[in-house]
Amino acid sequence: MLRTSIARLGTAAMITSLLVVGPTGSAEARDFKPWGKAVSKDHVLKRGCHDYSYRYKVRVPTEEWQVEIFFISPDGTGLAHAVFDSNAHPAKGREKFTVCRPSTEVGKHKIKMKVTTAEGETIRKGWVKPTRFRFTAR
Repeated sequence: MLRTSIARLGTAAMITSLLVVGPTGSAEARDFKPWGKAVSKDHVLKRGCHDYSYRYKVRVPTEEWQVEIFFISPDGTGLAHAVFDSNAHPAKGREKFTVCRPSTEVGKHKIKMKVTTAEGETIRKGWVKPTRFRFTAR
């Protein structure tokens, strides 16, 4: 019960921080950058809080980069997020995100990835094309 309450509280705070995630207009939506991807296989949504795996890959023209990955539920609310940078993480990896059953539902979920690169004084930002995965019931 306490764990469920904590999960809901954490989810509410994350939803507030993820209200605007990524391009929304049709012109912006077509302006995806080929700077990498984040993908996850389909998962069975288990009772309680569990870790689910995903993979990411960064392909940028500079050596300095930062990646923000957002996991979005079918209704558009944020579930989880992760941040990686070139100083502490490899350009390719396998990670896990934690989701609690009460904070999401079965269905298609979206993964959005924002990439920021730096080369000298030049900073560039862009979104890569979102990917999808599905949570299913047992």
